[in-house]
Amino acid sequence: MKRRYITAEEAISLLPEAELIHTFYNMANTLLGADWERQKVIDLLRSADNIEITGEHARSVNHGLAVYSNDAKWQSEILFIQTDAKKLLEFDPPEEEGDKH
Repeated sequence: MKRRYITAEEAISLLPEAELIHTFYNMANTLLGADWERQKVIDLLRSADNIEITGEHARSVNHGLAVYSNDAKWQSEILFIQTDAKKLLEFDPPEEEGDKH
């Protein structure tokens, strides 16, 4: 799967319509999750160095955004953010088997 970076505004458009949005960090063998206020998530997205569409596993649990700074060195420094599954599917449909490079 190729990496797909998106803008803050694109990422904001993929958030669920809720006041609390679930996030998690992958800390080796533990997921550390928390609900964030919607505006705090939006502020983070607008100031983020990197925003990516996640892979199949994170998307399968409705966390379609990965956010991290340019100096992140570890997987545990990536924040995974909940997305609206329908919006994400429309924005970034799965690759067809013949489309993989």
